[in-house]
Amino acid sequence: MKRIRLALALLLSLAAILIGSAALADFDDVPSFSMTAPEEAVISGSEFYITVTAKMPGFLAIDLLDAAGDAIELRGMAEVHTKDNEVTLVAVDEENVPLAAGDYTLSAVLTSQWGVSSSAVTAPLSIAERVVEDEEEEDEEEAEEEEETEEETEEEAEPETKDEEPAKDDGKKAKATPKPTKAPKVTATPVPEVVTYVTGTTSAGEEGYEIGVGVGDVAEQTDAGYWALTADASDEEIWAAIIRPLTGVNVGEKESSYIYDSPKDGRKRIGTVSGISHGLNVIAQRDDGWSLVETFRNEDGAFIRGYIRTNRLRTSTPNQIYGVVIDKAAQKLTIYKEGVRIGSCDITTGLPTPKYLHRETPAGEYILMTRRGTTEYYGKGFSEYSIRFSGDYHISEIPTTKRDGSDFSLLADSLGKKATRGNICITNTPSGDGGINAEWFWNMTTGNKSIKVLILDDKARDQVPVGIK
Repeated sequence: MKRIRLALALLLSLAAILIGSAALADFDDVPSFSMTAPEEAVISGSEFYITVTAKMPGFLAIDLLDAAGDAIELRGMAEVHTKDNEVTLVAVDEENVPLAAGDYTLSAVLTSQWGVSSSAVTAPLSIAERVVEDEEEEDEEEAEEEEETEEETEEEAEPETKDEEPAKDDGKKAKATPKPTKAPKVTATPVPEVVTYVTGTTSAGEEGYEIGVGVGDVAEQTDAGYWALTADASDEEIWAAIIRPLTGVNVGEKESSYIYDSPKDGRKRIGTVSGISHGLNVIAQRDDGWSLVETFRNEDGAFIRGYIRTNRLRTSTPNQIYGVVIDKAAQKLTIYKEGVRIGSCDITTGLPTPKYLHRETPAGEYILMTRRGTTEYYGKGFSEYSIRFSGDYHISEIPTTKRDGSDFSLLADSLGKKATRGNICITNTPSGDGGINAEWFWNMTTGNKSIKVLILDDKARDQVPVGIK
């Protein structure tokens, strides 16, 4: 009997050692995965998906390499699990322009929840030419863009001469000076820090839609909640919008759905919205199974109006105790409790550029979803207290340079202005107005689920990003 007990004790001790070793090994284990891309050529500008099989969960960063080995940035990072994961991609470049036909290489790196990254895994990808209805018109537009780029390049190449007036024959000298060999070295003009927005509308489709439109100009909208708010809204109006039911799309929180220009055959996509948490304002439900809605789209934050199938909509009731308001103009987060404003703090939201319009944090109304905790910050650091509010967008603490670190220098100086790639990052220091910071926000949301977030835009709804209209 003693021998049996001794043997059992040894087995239990060995099992404990193995379990402990496995748990410790998780911190240092290098994640591994396989990636399968489509065998057939993908049509330029279309959606496609890759299959990723991982042995441990993590975050997948994907680059698309062209024939020269230059990387084309793809949106965000995909969260993968220990099973087959389908990751949706779109065959467009950074400016949302369909990729040129040719051979490319997908290159992906998986980072575990402990911050350990895998080696790059690659897969070939072929892009097929898309059908262009009017090639001559596109060629003319491309030629105009090239001429504008050459003019900007020549202007930048000229030295500043503030104290000297230009000579009358400057134009002749410029023509006489041969500089054709230098022009090809300029790959792009400098990107301005802030996207310029312009006023305008775009209409298309048999039923018609508009990008950059004012709320309430199509149908009478009583009790429109967030969608009727103005910059001078009272606390009572804000609270009424916070507790009002939210209508979203009934798909997964990391999935998205299209808004179309028309409910008729031949309709075209005008933008995407994220699943469940991304709010839509339903203007009218039609008898043909479609609804006319408006929202801020993921691609660039532009305010759009279009159509979606009514059976894809789902209405949910938000938290009735707490609510959050994000003011992009002031770069402030404000907390409401049972209708009363209880405090605010500094934040930083997405900074778009003409090259990366999707970095704009979309305005609108959302419901807080999965509590992620620690997330990787674009390969530069880690953000604590992360909570998803729409698709790949999160509310989190400003990032630190190391996991569980104390160096907030990555974004500490950017609080109060736009600086992120779409996430809303909260100060780590308790504010003087209610002691609000990221940790406070995390603790508040621990016992309060489905909190609505109202994101007030910093531009009028009849303005759209440059290059979009």
